[in-house]
Amino acid sequence: MTRQDQFERRVKILWIIIICGLFVLLGRIAWLQLIEGERYFRISKNLRLRLVPLPCTRGLILDRNGEKLAGNEAFFSVGVVPSNVADIDESIERFDEFLDIDKEIAKKRIQEANNIFRPVWVKRNIDLSAVTYLLEKEEDFPGTVILTEPVRSYYYDEMCAHVLGHVGEVNQEELTASTFGVEPGDLVGKMGVEKAYNSYLQGEKGGRQVEVDAHGRTLRVISEKDPLPGDSVYLTIDLEMQKIAEEKLGQRKGVVIIGDYETGEILTLVSHPSFDPNLFSWGVSEDEWSKLVQEPGDPLENRALRGEYPPASTFKIIVAAAALEDNIIGKEDLFFCGGELPVGNRTFKCWKEEGHGRLNLEEAIINSCDVFFYQLGLKVGLDKIIQQARLFGLGEITGIDLVSEKSGLLPTREWKLKAKGEAWYPGDTVNLSIGQGFLLVTPIQMFRVIAAVANGGSLVNPYLVKEIVDSQGKVIESFSPGRGKKIPISSSIFDFLGKSLRGVVREGTGWRAENKIVKIAGKTGTAESSDKERPHNWFIGYTLPDDARLAIVVLVEHREEEISIAAQITGEILSQIFNKN
Repeated sequence: MTRQDQFERRVKILWIIIICGLFVLLGRIAWLQLIEGERYFRISKNLRLRLVPLPCTRGLILDRNGEKLAGNEAFFSVGVVPSNVADIDESIERFDEFLDIDKEIAKKRIQEANNIFRPVWVKRNIDLSAVTYLLEKEEDFPGTVILTEPVRSYYYDEMCAHVLGHVGEVNQEELTASTFGVEPGDLVGKMGVEKAYNSYLQGEKGGRQVEVDAHGRTLRVISEKDPLPGDSVYLTIDLEMQKIAEEKLGQRKGVVIIGDYETGEILTLVSHPSFDPNLFSWGVSEDEWSKLVQEPGDPLENRALRGEYPPASTFKIIVAAAALEDNIIGKEDLFFCGGELPVGNRTFKCWKEEGHGRLNLEEAIINSCDVFFYQLGLKVGLDKIIQQARLFGLGEITGIDLVSEKSGLLPTREWKLKAKGEAWYPGDTVNLSIGQGFLLVTPIQMFRVIAAVANGGSLVNPYLVKEIVDSQGKVIESFSPGRGKKIPISSSIFDFLGKSLRGVVREGTGWRAENKIVKIAGKTGTAESSDKERPHNWFIGYTLPDDARLAIVVLVEHREEEISIAAQITGEILSQIFNKN
């Protein structure tokens, strides 16, 4: 083959390569235009357009008289648009130069963003100097945005904390269950009214679609949807009563519940120790969280709904009702108390060492005679006592409109055999008769018990939210559960119990509650705790004037005083409430 032939052959091969390359190029162009064109158009549009969320304002929480308990204050956050961040580590390092941020959390939030074209906050509650610096240096922080967000504020700090609850960042479980447009990073109710009524309080976020340049700076607003603020929640709580109750309970561990014994409205609910819910609004630190959960007083626990205690002598009301209803004892029948009662191989003591002598049922209630009720309990028997306790609502939750309420424990033969591997003994019945042993109740259950005595035998349904009002001031929902089931006991028995409980305060163990401002009927109780610490002290009672209709429960956990301090606190609280009103 000549040189000329070789040259022409090479030229032909080159032309073939050029033509093939041209076809490949044309094919690729056609593919990008016809097949992938729409996808790349959307990407380019999203890089040019940015959807900026407009946070909604969480609804207010107010007391029954319109006093704000929880509201909102504005604060600044710094966020980034993940699609505009070329190097996440570099961006975070720049932020860390002037902002105290958790770099690992910030990186994780950016990497796991559901929508890379929407801002993800990396630091909440930044000060004005940081905002100014970012605005001046915005070209050095591509994809960075300043977000204005409302922060939840609780105006009375620890007061009403267990009623109000707190907010926190939504978790995966809540995201899955939510139907209210909640997204990662949003704050939702975590406990208390904030959690139970989150769907009303949450509101609906808005959004603003803006056009941005290559540096992420806003050029113009394309469209905007206003956020819808959350509804306001009016509680049944009376703030002034709450203040009085908190002051009188002081630093003691315990509970105060005051409510309307006809309707079930809860006017005061104190659980102490308490906590400051504002800590959670800013994002509680690991140190703060560890301190809260490791605090010996367990400040996060709502003792009113979740504290389970032996009811002690307050339970004698139920034993007496069971005995009278089944005609096991007459009102004038006498039992003798010599200070102790032998049962089996044990001797059970009365709180009064020398004994009370011969006394009838009314006198036994007034003086809280243990030996009298030991004998009465053995006559009534376990089954009838437990049956009567169930009629008064013990052993089940009250249904109050907060989550995680506990149901206490009504022990039975079957329960003891399964839980303890033992049979039920007469000594167990003796303990049960004075509210000790395995029996456990919550303070909110005992509110229901004493309310039923006060109103003549109807179980109330305690509740904390009175009405829901939208942002225009329109009432969209009102709550009034009313009375529950009627306890099948004759009215004469409730009259007798009321007369006896008035005697407890006038001349018996509850005399420290007596005062010149308001008449009170009630029952004391001193409960031995299972951990062998100092006993718990109870007082459950109600006011006698018909127009007041207040039932009260005071529990002092591991009381320090040697006196019946719960009765004294009750008298101080109610006398001050009535003196003011």
